[in-house]
Amino acid sequence: MEFHTIIKTVFEISLMGAFALSLGYFIVTAFALALSRLRNEPEIIADESLYPTVTVQIPTYNELAALNCAARCLDFDYPAEKLQIMIGDDSNQPEVSAKIDAFAAANPDIEISRRGDNAGFKPGNLNVMLPKAKGDYLLILDSDFLPKKDFLKRLVVPVIKDPTLAGAQAAWRIINVHDNHSTLMGTGIVNIIHTVILPFLKVATNQCVFCGSGELVKKSYLEERGGWTAGALTEDVDYSLRVITDGKRIAYVDDLRIRCEAPYTPGDLFRQQMRWAYGVMRAFMAHGKKLFLSRTIQKRTKFAAFLFSSGYVMVTLLLLTMVLGTLTLVSGILGLDPTVVQSPSYTVGHLVYDSIVNLLLTCGLLVSAIAAGFINGFGFRNLGKLVVASLTIGVICMFFVGRGLITAWLGLPMKWFMMKKAGNEQAISA
Repeated sequence: MEFHTIIKTVFEISLMGAFALSLGYFIVTAFALALSRLRNEPEIIADESLYPTVTVQIPTYNELAALNCAARCLDFDYPAEKLQIMIGDDSNQPEVSAKIDAFAAANPDIEISRRGDNAGFKPGNLNVMLPKAKGDYLLILDSDFLPKKDFLKRLVVPVIKDPTLAGAQAAWRIINVHDNHSTLMGTGIVNIIHTVILPFLKVATNQCVFCGSGELVKKSYLEERGGWTAGALTEDVDYSLRVITDGKRIAYVDDLRIRCEAPYTPGDLFRQQMRWAYGVMRAFMAHGKKLFLSRTIQKRTKFAAFLFSSGYVMVTLLLLTMVLGTLTLVSGILGLDPTVVQSPSYTVGHLVYDSIVNLLLTCGLLVSAIAAGFINGFGFRNLGKLVVASLTIGVICMFFVGRGLITAWLGLPMKWFMMKKAGNEQAISA
């Protein structure tokens, strides 16, 4: 088989796969739109004697935004005797640590945990805090997350009703969505997960995945499994696959949203998505075989894991169609593909028509992002901006995602990247 024929064959297979996944996204998105009209009233359990003890853990590295997060936690409408708040300060900037210490001195309910370095990144920090935690559950919050007063009361409802749960995950709501095209694109990605995928999984599979922040984790289960995987760039997905494989369930509280930030610059967005892709790929390489080949795990649980990761499968297929489609076009122009050269229908207009059709057939992720935006009160005025962001920044972002996936597949290391956060410039003082 000639080289150009191989390229065309792989291109067509990739295109068919992308179309099949895109169709799946169309269906799931339609389901999410229907679900958005059926949301129940927020639930809070009145009997505070049932509330579990909770340790809030805020891991941070040179981020004063953690003080904003900690201040919100101090304001929780939750029994004080059942609440512990810890800041895990890995900072290597003395001035940052000094301000964190001053905040803790002014707020005695805040505890500081330090270890002197940033080994193992965020999960390494969390592992150091784990034996210091007094709560039966851990509430993990990244520094830019801003919970409301009733957040914890609402998040503990599922674990009170079912103590066998591995934990509960709240939905995310981006607060800087309209700042620029990068925040718009970042919001679109988060919205697909928290407004389309996870609500669908909740109803269809009764399962969820931890998302790294806004998550309530049962401490005893975590300790039984040796804690977090140190050095994992997505310790949340890694741990989720471990507990799901062990037959545990994670609840999703879709009517409870916690505010947070999306990356402000294209560079930060690309690095974030590359890191997420790398971490998810490594997690599935470590635990996917055991999960998918198990005869005891329910098929709907396996489906939940696949659907959560399907965005990366989709990006891989889209990248293949873009690269191989370009090679097919070039081979035709250079006369390397006789079938193209001899075809009188091979015109620029025909090429443009095919490209538009292929785009429409594989735009499931974009449709999901638009629909999720409307569910969250996005509005028509930003529809065009989201499409532009998706076809510009979004296309470039796919190549960084691909780089993350390939780096993980090859077993090569990847650095942890510091993101710019507005909260670092607008941190409260002691």
